[in-house]
Amino acid sequence: MKLAEDYKVVLVASALNYATGATQVTKSINMRNFHRCTFLIDVGSLGASNTALKAYSGAADAAITSALAFKYAYGGATSIWGSTGILSDVLAAETTVVAATGLVIVQATYPNYMLLVEVDASIMDIANQEEWLTLEFTDAGASTGLASIFAVLEPRYTGSRSATALA
Repeated sequence: MKLAEDYKVVLVASALNYATGATQVTKSINMRNFHRCTFLIDVGSLGASNTALKAYSGAADAAITSALAFKYAYGGATSIWGSTGILSDVLAAETTVVAATGLVIVQATYPNYMLLVEVDASIMDIANQEEWLTLEFTDAGASTGLASIFAVLEPRYTGSRSATALA
């Protein structure tokens, strides 16, 4: 498969539930063999409140130690089954998020949108062996709904069967 030869695709969260707790994290990815990661996020319904999104590096799987800056872009319209908006596949302008601030996903504006988040491995704290990348979602009140998240990794060395990026 051509996609698998050029990129590594990893499902890091299937039905991540905003309502199950104040903070939810994705499966961590070891970025040792990758240049960058683009997360493809189906935001879901979000219910009645916003959720905050941050990216972290850590020295182990599930460690959220150092907040990272990242770039993001939303699709141009809702992408819900049966009523996909025109231009939902066209990305809005790319924006950069400051590490400590993160991104607030606004419930009134972006439910059921596609969100792309890109993290470059070069900004991770490799000096402290922080080669694991994790996304964290924090409920801002009464968020509900599910998100599914794929990571598309750009490998340092390509091949038809790349090694795992998970623990």
